[in-house]
Amino acid sequence: MRETPVPVTPAARPHLTGTVVHGAGRGHGLGFPTANIAAGPDSPVPPAAVYSGWVVRHRTGAVHPATISVGSNPTFCDTADVHVEAYCHDLDEDVYGERVTVWFAGRIRDTVKFPSPAALVRAVREDVRRSEALLASAHGQSVREDALAAHCGTAP
Repeated sequence: MRETPVPVTPAARPHLTGTVVHGAGRGHGLGFPTANIAAGPDSPVPPAAVYSGWVVRHRTGAVHPATISVGSNPTFCDTADVHVEAYCHDLDEDVYGERVTVWFAGRIRDTVKFPSPAALVRAVREDVRRSEALLASAHGQSVREDALAAHCGTAP
């Protein structure tokens, strides 16, 4: 399966803004701690899938490469609620309560139910590998530049 870049103009790139909230803690237990993001009322949540993108922290202005899951966590079957969870590849600190904006660079795959947590971990490792490749591409870097410009107030 190939990554699908999100085809949009820089001014209209898909993104959502919200606050990092506490989740169930499963990501950390699986080796992929995630920032669970409660999207703001004016931030549309994309369809359930696994995405590649960038997370901008409003407090620091830092931009982090991320693999983002949007969905109901079907492997664990404990909720029908849709969650937005971002695994920031280079972040190892507490960001609870911070405002962030997630910039979507591309869709990696559908959200699916795995037969076990171990199978999910294998898939997430591959998702992260694919996300890193997409973010390193010209398209991924273009999304990063647009995210930085928007955060710094220099977007067209």
